[in-house]
Amino acid sequence: MSNAKRVVGRVIKLAIAGALLYYIFRVVPFAEVIRTLRSAQPAKVVAGLGLLFGARLIAAIRMKLLTDRQGLVFSLSEIFEIGTTATFYGLVLPGIVSGGLIRWYKLARQGQSAGALASLTWDRLADATSVALIGVGCWLLSGLSDLRTTLGPASLGACVGLVGLYLAGFSRRVGALVFPRIEGAARRLRSEWVRTRTAKVAAAGRRYHEVEGNFPYRVAALSLASQLVGLAAFVCWSRSLGMSVGFAELGWARSCYLLTVLLPITFAGLGAREGILILLLRPYGVSGAEAVALAFIQLSGTLMMACLGGLFELRRLWPIRRSAKTATTATALEEDS
Repeated sequence: MSNAKRVVGRVIKLAIAGALLYYIFRVVPFAEVIRTLRSAQPAKVVAGLGLLFGARLIAAIRMKLLTDRQGLVFSLSEIFEIGTTATFYGLVLPGIVSGGLIRWYKLARQGQSAGALASLTWDRLADATSVALIGVGCWLLSGLSDLRTTLGPASLGACVGLVGLYLAGFSRRVGALVFPRIEGAARRLRSEWVRTRTAKVAAAGRRYHEVEGNFPYRVAALSLASQLVGLAAFVCWSRSLGMSVGFAELGWARSCYLLTVLLPITFAGLGAREGILILLLRPYGVSGAEAVALAFIQLSGTLMMACLGGLFELRRLWPIRRSAKTATTATALEEDS
């Protein structure tokens, strides 16, 4: 995809996000949202940010399991740094490059582009499946509401589909049925590049079928742990705003908006996140201002991780800039002499 198409796509997403936010703030006064944010209890907000950091760390452990299997040699700190740096670039360079591409580029520097792509794909799959499983569990435990009855079956359907994909990705028996069909479809394509890349990624994916029997369960356990810690952060932030909504109701709402923002319809989930939380939490006595304030605090957590990634990237680039400056100065001195 060309840069021009990427820019157009990002502009469209920003426009959709802007339109959604404009509509939301016509219904929910912005000044009321600011008052609600000012009333948040700082200790609980900070506790939530700490839990979010822990969730990212657990996700990095999962990614290390996946990259290790592909023969990619990264330490846990490097994996964590790559994840936060990708978050940073995904926010500051929306029209040029995406966070996912940055993660792939940094993982593929060891010369295994297919292994890096497989690691990223299987990591996203495990994460989305755990979000759906937690969402369905919380939906079954949550209190009754009209939206719960309407949207619950859709969440259940998404969960079943993602679990099926997870089994195809990590189960040798299920993968043996799915992978040959994918490769057969790719061989019928005219593009040699697509056929070759599909074969390489499929071969990399099969490595997850060859590991010891408990590997899929370890990945699943880390995925569930990461999302449960993230949910605990979400509950902390809701309590900082004085909400008394139950854990299950908050878990179901969070899973719904996380699955929705996976779709590339708005920039950084803006507008979609706020709208979904307003709709799903209103039946439990949460005002529009509280729901939007909760979404903004959630966004602040993403911004915190992006800032951390920016600091990591600055630390990496600083020696390069200093070396270039030193070389330029040395060249100038040689010319003068």
